Amino acid sequence: MKPTKKIALAGLLSSLAVALGFLFLAIPNVELMTLTVFVSGGLLGARGGALVGAVSMLIYSVANPMGGAIPLVTASQVVGLSIVGAAGVAGPWVRRTLTARVARNAVFAALGVALTLQYDLVTNLALGVSVGSVAAVVAGGLVFAAVHFVSNALIFFFLADLLLSLEVGN
Repeated sequence: MKPTKKIALAGLLSSLAVALGFLFLAIPNVELMTLTVFVSGGLLGARGGALVGAVSMLIYSVANPMGGAIPLVTASQVVGLSIVGAAGVAGPWVRRTLTARVARNAVFAALGVALTLQYDLVTNLALGVSVGSVAAVVAGGLVFAAVHFVSNALIFFFLADLLLSLEVGN
């Protein structure tokens, strides 16, 4: 893919991730940003996916109508979603390696849970450090984390393979 097309696609995917983030703002921990950023890594490579994750989360966090997060939490969100974008390079590999659709979808669901776990851990640790009680933040967020894991497992199960199968072109 030509560099100008990669830049344009990264901008479009970042915009889409932010818009989809705001779409479910009223439903805690149900979101489509993680999937969008993961797919961006599959389409643009690790660096492109990480960039989409960083830009998307920075915009989402700073421009959030519910208020911006404290700086350490914002930084952890940016790092956590950047990791998701970089990990998206696994998507095309999973599609090439596993021929059975159910097996691919199960692997994508597991990836969705693993990436959500790393994101939640990084952001909860940052919040816990910021407020002076990591244990209280982690304990208080268990129900929200469970919702996040289940929703992303389902979202990745049903949509990751489909979205990664779309042709972007040269």
